[in-house]
Amino acid sequence: MSRTPEQVAADAALTAAIEQALAVYSDGQPRVLTEYVVLTSQQSFDDEGDSVTAVGTLYRDSSVPLHRALGLVEYVAARMRKRVAEDDVSD
Repeated sequence: MSRTPEQVAADAALTAAIEQALAVYSDGQPRVLTEYVVLTSQQSFDDEGDSVTAVGTLYRDSSVPLHRALGLVEYVAARMRKRVAEDDVSD
């Protein structure tokens, strides 16, 4: 699926922002960002005023294969569960 110029620009800005965040939060080791999955939660209200929550995913350049995206999400989730189990949720 081809992306619009706005989508290409947004993807470039998102990648740059992720790279900047990684640089300032990293341990100083040089690394290359290869792919990412951004998970989002969004809130809105329906016509009756009831709260509606939506979740979404953003992939690098909108094209990380599903099996790789799921692998990234599952791996990070497993690491997060390990931290919770070890009571190490300080960050």
